[in-house]
Amino acid sequence: MSSMDERIKMIGSMAQNAGLIEDPQWLDRLGEPVPLWVVLDLLLRWIDRSEPGNGPYD
Repeated sequence: MSSMDERIKMIGSMAQNAGLIEDPQWLDRLGEPVPLWVVLDLLLRWIDRSEPGNGPYD
């Protein structure tokens, strides 16, 4: 297994632990291309989780 494969698996595991990937079958297909809406959905979920929703905006 190359270092790139290990890195892809690590990123997939981190995304699953963070709750961004809910379907474990995605972990077997991390090297496949995905539609843009999937990437955008993951980014929006990450933004929602990383930004506190009840704090001040300044």
